[in-house]
Amino acid sequence: MSDAGGAGRAGEGAAPDPQTPRTVIEGRYELLESIGSGAMGEVWRAYDRRLRRHVAVKGLLARTAMTADTRRTAMQRARREAEALAKIEHQNVVTVHDQVETDHQVWIVMKLLEGRSLADLLRSERVLGVPRAAGIGLQILQGLRAVHQAKVLHRDVKPGNVLVRDEGLAILVDFGIASFAGANKVTKLGIPIGTPPYMAPELFAPASPGPTPASDLWALGVTLYEMAEGRLPFRGHEVWEVQENIRSTPEPPYRYSGPLAPVIQGLLAPDKDDRLDAATAEAMLQEVLRDPDLPPAPLAEQPTQAALPDFTPDPERPAPAEVAVPDEPEGKPGARRGWKAGLAVVLAAVLAGGGWYLSRGDEPSGSSGSESKAPTVTAAEKRWEKWRSANEVLRVGVKADQPRLSEELEDGTFEGFDVSMALAIAKALGYERGDVQFVAVNSDNRSSMLTHLQVDLVVASYSITDEREGEVDFVGPYIYAGRTFLVRKESEKYTLDSSADIKKEKVAVCTALGSTYVEHLKEERYRIYEPQPSGYEGCVKKLLNKATDVYAVASDDILLAGHAYKRPDDVKLLEIGAGTEEYGIAMRPGDRPLKGKVCEALGQIITSGEWKTMYDQHLSVLSLPPRGAPNPPKCAT
Repeated sequence: MSDAGGAGRAGEGAAPDPQTPRTVIEGRYELLESIGSGAMGEVWRAYDRRLRRHVAVKGLLARTAMTADTRRTAMQRARREAEALAKIEHQNVVTVHDQVETDHQVWIVMKLLEGRSLADLLRSERVLGVPRAAGIGLQILQGLRAVHQAKVLHRDVKPGNVLVRDEGLAILVDFGIASFAGANKVTKLGIPIGTPPYMAPELFAPASPGPTPASDLWALGVTLYEMAEGRLPFRGHEVWEVQENIRSTPEPPYRYSGPLAPVIQGLLAPDKDDRLDAATAEAMLQEVLRDPDLPPAPLAEQPTQAALPDFTPDPERPAPAEVAVPDEPEGKPGARRGWKAGLAVVLAAVLAGGGWYLSRGDEPSGSSGSESKAPTVTAAEKRWEKWRSANEVLRVGVKADQPRLSEELEDGTFEGFDVSMALAIAKALGYERGDVQFVAVNSDNRSSMLTHLQVDLVVASYSITDEREGEVDFVGPYIYAGRTFLVRKESEKYTLDSSADIKKEKVAVCTALGSTYVEHLKEERYRIYEPQPSGYEGCVKKLLNKATDVYAVASDDILLAGHAYKRPDDVKLLEIGAGTEEYGIAMRPGDRPLKGKVCEALGQIITSGEWKTMYDQHLSVLSLPPRGAPNPPKCAT
């Protein structure tokens, strides 16, 4: 239960049963029942005898043994903190009615709110949908800005400390471990206090200055992600687990966030100086909610206009690319200016796409009647036209080191089957060849290139797997591949004619970082070369260098056959396994306007015979088993 939350058991003015003896603070506030406990104290439902109303009362001091000096210091700190909290007057922050001091405690008396916590809401609904998540997130942010302007830091922003009322109003509660400007860091056994999955990484740096407004904004980013995606971005029960997950995977996958993704990414910047400031985040959330193509949430989920002021779309507002982002008076002008300009453009591009799920990540179901389908088609075409007009250049990620598949030439151009596939799709999308920009990617960075909006599509031997489905969306397959090894053609030390020889001799096998072969080789107990290079060209160079102990490269047959074709005197392919790899065209999760058009384009390429022409041109010269075109993909209508 949150700070000032609680289901009403008695009428607002009904006095408690006089027969039951209870603690009364300062002769006025009668403690009735405990309604929850925070990190620093217990919250009570109480009765204000003077004004005859129910309130919430919480102590600001922990129940720990103190000396006279430490108690005096703690009391002084809590007194100043209560005074600071009492000055905050905002509809999205719990109202503080009074401050009361007893012998060993400082109490704050707050408005008793009816409603349920955001945590309870997420437990029952899991994913709230973009409009609702953005609306609640904006209210939390507006409350935080009021808190920060009062020189107070909340320090425990999370769904459990946000109350959502029936009319849609979100209220920030539980200031049990809040601190004000100039206060000493609150710690427990030398560790900053808070809820680990929501704690910013800078709080654990050796020379950390302690919490700042940016730390609260990080927690807001985690909360936004949880509302939109239905799970935490960085999991772990202990502080070290969460921090290790942030360090190892700083970019969590975005599947349902759509236009919220740039806001969340900005708030979850690991370096606090690069983090989105409050003013910019607020402007971006307002822009998400003002999108004219934003479908309304289900009626039960819609907050009232009174609860969400200024959310009504303004027909006179500028286009997304021209959105004005106000400066943050208290922010750092240098480090964050780039975020403001860059994310305004990013927001325009993502909003133009409009591709994200509304409520729980499900595709909308259509009726079988032709009359009911017409509006859906019209809406889809409208979304695509908006996406296309916002993206004059199509940026495609391809690999630069895969002969016959995709390779960068000396003049900086690219060629190969993947490149031809990308150009054919671009043409079907209405792009001339000069409007297509190829960007070199590798197995390790291609998903982050999509996440950071550096490319729109990736056509780079990207295998479709269940694990990757959460990171990117796929259309495909556009070709099948088998598994094989590339080995030295002549070796003085080993004779390697099969995969069994590689395993028996325990030679080092190289594979690219981020490829599906890392886990496969581990499972099959091959000896993996460390460290893994970012691309297969690095593996082939090590294979050709007799000074290294790399004697084999593991990957797809199409990919390795190209290297064997290019270096016939130096390397050879071993037996080719079954077709177990399906290459897909990847894009950002939920980018429905683009995905729908790419799916249609790939179907046309496969059925028209264009696929066979490209295959014959680039791959037929390789020593591969005969391969036909895959079936056209099924496109959502």
